[in-house]
Amino acid sequence: MMPDFDEQAFEKQLKEALARKEPSPFFEARVLGAVKRQATERRASARMWWASAVAALLLITAGLSWQQQYQRALKEEAAGREAKARLELALKITSVKLQQISQKVEGI
Repeated sequence: MMPDFDEQAFEKQLKEALARKEPSPFFEARVLGAVKRQATERRASARMWWASAVAALLLITAGLSWQQQYQRALKEEAAGREAKARLELALKITSVKLQQISQKVEGI
């Protein structure tokens, strides 16, 4: 069985709960303090975002610079090997020519 519902008592409680009340003495200070903390946190968050963006940009720049240096080193290494091969060929040709000249001189 359901207990009797006192509608008038309920409405009275509801009116009392929803009635306008004066704020506590330090309510304004607490609200302004909370607003100030939120503003400070937002500024700190924005600074952190910008710091992260700058760090990411520096890392990307450093990576690209390293890649360019690495590519340059590979090209220089390839050019060095090519120069070495040309020098070896020139020395072989010179050696063959000197042997031919030596043989002609000995034959005289």
